[in-house]
Amino acid sequence: MIMDTVLNPMFRQQSTMHEPSVNNGDLTALRERLLGLNVWPEAGDEFLALLPVSRWDAPPLTDDDNEWLLIVARDALRGLDIGANYPAFFQKLITNPKLRQAFMDEIDRQAISNGNGAPHLV
Repeated sequence: MIMDTVLNPMFRQQSTMHEPSVNNGDLTALRERLLGLNVWPEAGDEFLALLPVSRWDAPPLTDDDNEWLLIVARDALRGLDIGANYPAFFQKLITNPKLRQAFMDEIDRQAISNGNGAPHLV
């Protein structure tokens, strides 16, 4: 019952219905980059669809995020499903624009340093 009221547009708060998504562009860029690497999570689009009606805030970045960033970017370039292998990091990646930009920069850095050239730059 609670889920029905959250997902039903008739019951959403007015501010979320008319508020433009500030980070929609970089979310699209992240999605396209991960699709290009064939590592966009199977449920990724469903997760993105829930963002406008969710109450998830972008959690603050921690020192651990920097360590995970290197590992997750490496595994994304190796073709691993980061949504399945790192669900908490993936959620934070989707909700935190600073982490998202750092992740995309790290993918480029690792791809270049591995001699693969820059992957699909957006």
